[in-house]
Amino acid sequence: MSGRQVQEDLQRDSLSALGGLLEAGRPVALVDFPLHDNAGDSLIYLGERAYLRRLGLPLRYQTTAGRYRPADLSALHPDGPILLHGGGNFGDRWPLFQHFRERVIADFPGRRIVQLPQSIEMTPGTAERVRAAYVAHPDLTVLLRDTRSMRRAAELLPGVNAVYCPDLAFGYEASRAQRPRVDVLELRRRDGESTGETLVDSVGSWSRRTVDWNYSPLERATWSLAKAPGSVAKRVPATMPRFYRALVDPGYALAARTLVRAAERTLLQGRVVVTDRLHAAVLATILGRPVVARDNANGKLAAAFGDYLARFPTVRFARSAADAAAAVDELLRRAG
Repeated sequence: MSGRQVQEDLQRDSLSALGGLLEAGRPVALVDFPLHDNAGDSLIYLGERAYLRRLGLPLRYQTTAGRYRPADLSALHPDGPILLHGGGNFGDRWPLFQHFRERVIADFPGRRIVQLPQSIEMTPGTAERVRAAYVAHPDLTVLLRDTRSMRRAAELLPGVNAVYCPDLAFGYEASRAQRPRVDVLELRRRDGESTGETLVDSVGSWSRRTVDWNYSPLERATWSLAKAPGSVAKRVPATMPRFYRALVDPGYALAARTLVRAAERTLLQGRVVVTDRLHAAVLATILGRPVVARDNANGKLAAAFGDYLARFPTVRFARSAADAAAAVDELLRRAG
């Protein structure tokens, strides 16, 4: 099976899960736009938007965690489901976002709320608080993007309605082409989810470049400009209901596209991509580049590989830098 066929299968699975919860033609709100310079979260957002279009679900309102006001949501989206942006911050590691979700759930007990696909990482103490907040809501569904998280939900969050759904980043369609500049593009994270380990040993005469997500001055300027209308709306809240479309909606999509296109430019530099970022692996796979995945600190890549990345014919998972080097050699030989 080709990589494209695998992506289409994952898209069908996601459409089935979403379609079982959301009524075609009924407007939705999408909250917790990722207003930070992580291209992976922007990729998820663009995938979410693609699925909403395919399901015929108008997006009537969206906001970031920092710009959220219940009155704005009620005014601009007076009825219908509220969707919570997906990703990998469900639990303890990124508490700001977890507390935000709990706030939205408490603010709208009469609405259907769907948590878009997440991974679970939480202690029993946090789980007790989360479970109490989630079970209290009468119409809440949590979508989880790997079977490991489904097992954790059964253990830590009994009574919470959890449904499996692949990562929505696979809804993104990439069409860019670019000649590779190096044999190995090593994209390694430098945040709290890094293991600190060497990703891949140097072998033979490879040409190689090591980066994390990076953006040119023009891309950073474009991203900052795209955020500006939302900043106006935050400083002058009265402008939001009247001028929402002009102030916010186009800017979010532009901000996300700017980061993802920069990520495409970076990943396409390599004949093979080695990474410990889940969405670098996902995006490189969508772009048709072979990938060697190394795990991050909370096991997201191992979980995703076990559930769906292993189905792509040019994705390998390596448990050591030496294993990664052997996988790179194999993929470079296959690529010719």
